[in-house]
Amino acid sequence: MKILVVSNNYPSLKHPTRGVFVYNLIQQFCKLGHKVTVISPDNIMSVKVKKVKSYGEELCTVYRPKVFSLSSIQLGSFNTYRIAELAQIRAIQKTVKNNNIEFDFVYAHFLMNGIVAVNALNNYAKPVFTAIGESDLTSFTKRYPKSYFNRSVKRINGFVAVSNKLKDQLIGYGVTPERILMKPNAVDLNKFYSRDKKEMRVKYELPMDVKLIAFVGRFMHHKGPLRVLDAVNELDNVGILFIGSGPQNPEGKSVVFKGSLPSYKIPEILSAADLFVLPTQKEGSCNAIAEAVACGLPVVSSDIPEVRDQCDSSYSILVDPLDVDAIRIAIDSIVNNQKVAKEMSDNALRASKNFEIGERAAAILSFIKGMMKSQNECLKG
Repeated sequence: MKILVVSNNYPSLKHPTRGVFVYNLIQQFCKLGHKVTVISPDNIMSVKVKKVKSYGEELCTVYRPKVFSLSSIQLGSFNTYRIAELAQIRAIQKTVKNNNIEFDFVYAHFLMNGIVAVNALNNYAKPVFTAIGESDLTSFTKRYPKSYFNRSVKRINGFVAVSNKLKDQLIGYGVTPERILMKPNAVDLNKFYSRDKKEMRVKYELPMDVKLIAFVGRFMHHKGPLRVLDAVNELDNVGILFIGSGPQNPEGKSVVFKGSLPSYKIPEILSAADLFVLPTQKEGSCNAIAEAVACGLPVVSSDIPEVRDQCDSSYSILVDPLDVDAIRIAIDSIVNNQKVAKEMSDNALRASKNFEIGERAAAILSFIKGMMKSQNECLKG
C-alpha cells in the first residue's frame, strides 16, 4: 500500500532525537513492504542548532515544508495554535499537489496531526487514521472550537490509542469502540536488548561497586527526577543515571551520570543499570519503560492507568508517584535482594517480546486494512 504519514514530530538533521518512536514505527511500515511518504512541517522560527550527519537509515520519502508556528495561547475564545494549524494545512496541501503524492490512506501521529490531515486532504476522499499517544486529551481539546473539533474527529476513520485511558477518552468524545485499536508503544528488540553489565560499566566509566538505577526522560516535575533523587539519597551504595535534560537539575552525591545521550547509546547505559525508576504522573504509553524492560531491567514506576497497561507485578512495582517514601521502599526491596532482582529481570526479558515494534506495526496495518475493507463494504451496501 501507499501510505502518507503526517507528523510534525519526526526526526531531522536539526532535531535527530525528536519523535524517534514515530520514526521507528514508520520504518517498520517500509520494512513490511509498503511505500511510505512522510510530510513533517518544520517551524520556520525554530532555533538553529548544529546539524548531525544522519538521524538513522531513512526508508521513506520525507518532505519538510516550512511553516510559521506560534505557541498555544488562549485569547478569549481564540487559541493562537489555530494560526499554526492553518499554516500546516496549506503546507500539506501544497506538498501533496506539487509532488503528485499518491496514497491509499493517511496515518497521522498525534490527534493534532489527525485533525490537520482530515482538513487538509478532505478532497482526496482517502481514509485518515490517527495515532493517539498524548498523555491526556482533555486539555488539548480546549484549543479548538467544539463544533470544529467534533466534526474533525468524526471524519477520522480510525484511531490507534496507546492506552486504555486514551481509548476511554476517545469513546467519551463519541468515537465508537470498533474504530479504536488499543496498542501500547513498542521497541526494536534488535536495538534494545540486555548487554553485559560489567562491559557497559567499563565502557561508560561507571562504578562497579554500587547499585545503579536509571531514569530516562525529561527533567520535569511530572516525570519526577527530583523525587527519585530524594528517594535514593537515604539509601546506601545506590547511584543514579539521569538520562535526559530539562528545567529541573538533579544534583547530589547519588548522581553518577546526568545528561542527554544519542538513542543508540541508551540501551547500552540501561544495560549498565540494576533497576529503572520513573515516578511519572502522566504518560501516553511510556517508551522509556518499554526500552528498560527490553534491556531486562526491573521497573519501579507509577500506579496510574497508562503505566498499568505496560507493566505487571512480575517485573515491576507500581507506587504513588508523589510518595517519596514508597519510591524508596520499592527501590530498596529490589536492589538489596539479589534473588528478587534476578527474577524480575528474567521476567522483564520474557515480557519484552510483547513490546516488539515489528509486531506492533503489523497489528496497526492489519487494523487499518480491516477498517478500510469494512467501511468500503458499508459504502457499497
